[in-house]
Amino acid sequence: MGKKKYDPLWELVDEKIALQGQAPDIDVRCPYCHVTVHLGSQARAGERYACGLCGGVAEVVEESGKPALKPID
Repeated sequence: MGKKKYDPLWELVDEKIALQGQAPDIDVRCPYCHVTVHLGSQARAGERYACGLCGGVAEVVEESGKPALKPID
């Protein structure tokens, strides 16, 4: 049997979430509280992200080829 790539608990609800350590880390700073947040490899420009600490909603943008968060006015 091959090595599992996806978390089996998420597969129960037909979601493909990579196991811990399998997906590349994409960490950026929240533009409101400046805590480091994990976006994940599925983050695309134009999507919205809510910070788990302060609740601030920001938009994912690309800066220098890397994802970043921009505050929504």
